[in-house]
This record gives sequence, C-alpha cells and structure tokens, in this order.
Amino acid sequence: MKPIRLVAAAAFVFAFFTFAPAQTEQKHPTGTVVTQKHADGSTEVQPQFKTAPLSDDDVLNAQKKLSANGYNVGTPDGKIGPGTRAAIRKYQQDNKLAVTGKLDESTRTHLNVGAGKTMATAPSAIGRGSKAAGHNVKEGHPVAAAKAFGKGFGHAGKSVAEGTKSGVMGTKDKIAGNKSKPENGNQPPR
Repeated sequence: MKPIRLVAAAAFVFAFFTFAPAQTEQKHPTGTVVTQKHADGSTEVQPQFKTAPLSDDDVLNAQKKLSANGYNVGTPDGKIGPGTRAAIRKYQQDNKLAVTGKLDESTRTHLNVGAGKTMATAPSAIGRGSKAAGHNVKEGHPVAAAKAFGKGFGHAGKSVAEGTKSGVMGTKDKIAGNKSKPENGNQPPR
C-alpha cells in the first residue's frame, strides 16, 4: 500500500510542476528595484538601500547642535516640526548639502549625530548589491551586475566613512565639552 502512495505522490508532483502555468511577471529580489525591463522578459535591478533609523534622541541632539551653531529650531524637543525643518534647510544650504529639510545621513554626519546607526547600514548595502548582482547575472546582464555590486560596496563604504567621521567628531565634541574651537583649529595639548 505504501509504494502505491509514494508513486501517486511522485506523479502528482511531476504533473503539478510540468503543467503548472509559468509566471509571466518575473520577481526580483527583496531590497532591489527594477531599473529596466527587456523585450525577452528579463529584468535588470539595482540595490535599494536602507537608511539609518532616526530616533527622537537623534533629532534632539541634532536640534541642540543646530541651535549651538546659530540655526533657530525653536525649543529642542526631539520632534521635527516646521522650525526644525527650516533650520535643517538653512544648515544644508550653508554647508552645500542637498537641501531636503530632512535629517538624512549626510546631514547627520555633518552634525555629528547617529554615527553607529549610519555605520550599521553597511552590511545590508553589501547584501543588497550582491543580491542585485546575482539577479542580473542570472538574467544575462553582466554589466548591470557589476554596477549593482559596485553600488553596494560604494554605499557601504560611504556609510562606514560617514559613521566614522561622525563618531570621531562626536567624541572630539564630548572631549572638548562642545566649547568654542581654538582659533588655529587644533585642540590644545593635554
């Protein structure tokens, strides 16, 4: 009795996979975005990167730093309201950053806020770039694969660099007590 069930199950599985309708829409890996669809049905994808999470403490620290540098945020409260957005925009404009009014990773780095969170996005950037590269190779698009792989490692490197700069600058601020900087730009000897 058991061999008959086994043969019947095998026949069912064979029939299901042989006669199952083919999917018309090809799925792309999570963490990627389709950048091009080709006539043969293949797709090219590139990584879609995570952004570092932003906590109320990060916002509060950014507001304090903006206020200390002469940008009016109102009363620092850890919430991004109209006053904070206006201060962020002015800060971004004065520091030649993309003017978004948001506490993006680049702005946080310049303000020395959230270093660890920025660095923590690096492994996922590499993973997403690798996923996209693998998909592109499988689809027969080696140039797109190389771009995806490079973008993943490039974004990871930028995250580590920005996080390191923010961490070092943040530590320097803590050591100096966030007082005014010496005139020649160097820290006094200890």
